[in-house]
Amino acid sequence: MKKIILSLFFMAGSSLAFAQSSTYFIIQGGGNLGFANEGYKGAFNGYSAHFIFGKNYSDRAYLGLGLGNERLQGKYQTNDPHDADQTRRQYDQNLFPIFVDGRLPFGEFTPTSRIGLLANAGYAPRLSAMYDKGFLFKAGFFYLYERPGRMNWTVSAAYGYQQLTKNIHARKDFQHQHFNVSLGVMLK
Repeated sequence: MKKIILSLFFMAGSSLAFAQSSTYFIIQGGGNLGFANEGYKGAFNGYSAHFIFGKNYSDRAYLGLGLGNERLQGKYQTNDPHDADQTRRQYDQNLFPIFVDGRLPFGEFTPTSRIGLLANAGYAPRLSAMYDKGFLFKAGFFYLYERPGRMNWTVSAAYGYQQLTKNIHARKDFQHQHFNVSLGVMLK
């Protein structure tokens, strides 16, 4: 994982050094607030850190590839009252999502600030016993504040769906849903 992150920083630094305005790089961190886990009582909360590198289409659209680290923790139990096993279990896993990032600005508040739609879709592979795997999808809104120079601030709020496979209770995948809020820096 250290090699991947180091490679990503190297690619971003190279693009910034050559002043390519047709690319963008986002470093963002945020929190996940779980609100639903189909078939179970309890949802998982946690945090996320993402690195996204992609193509800037004249500030009208952004399309990139992202990777990151997410952590989800919480307790769960079946919501089936007829199930003999009503044990409350702990979920505590990391995720390493690899995803496609799409952003489409659609409005301006001021000449230096924009609002738009964002969507992420991808997969989190299992890297070790502490990492869970599954498909993911996020969709929501982002706000971009452009400062003079190249460093801009971005805030996003999104609904997230994450398939999680480490369900000790029933050996079936969780269909976890959460709300994500992230704050980041966009370099373009």
